[in-house]
Amino acid sequence: MSQENIEIVRRENVALVREAIEAFNHGDLEAALQRMHPEIEWQTLDAFPDVGRYRGHEEVLEFWQTWRDTFRGFRLHLEDCVAVGDRHVLATFRVSGEGAGSGVGVESPAVFQLGEIRDGKVIWVEMFSTESEALEAAGQRE
Repeated sequence: MSQENIEIVRRENVALVREAIEAFNHGDLEAALQRMHPEIEWQTLDAFPDVGRYRGHEEVLEFWQTWRDTFRGFRLHLEDCVAVGDRHVLATFRVSGEGAGSGVGVESPAVFQLGEIRDGKVIWVEMFSTESEALEAAGQRE
């Protein structure tokens, strides 16, 4: 693949992730899922109360919905979104919302989410506490 084609793929991959996050923030979870491969695997941070690996659209949708139900106004604040190689995208974001029961506002520290793109869809996502962990994982998945 020529360098020009690699750059096109990298831009398309970043755009795909940005579009999925935007759809999620607008409450259009189906549009976000359309950007995910049917066999997607999503690994959460160990620090999350719902730590685990979610497989397929149905499980990922349940994971997303849990957060949207737990926090009113749940939102991803994208700080950065960059290609890592020609198959991975690293998204850096914070999340915010209000506790559904308490009404208390919350905002997270930065979360680093590494996604792998295959056939124009996100096939794998893992969340990390640090950028260096995410970049190391990208290297291991090459």
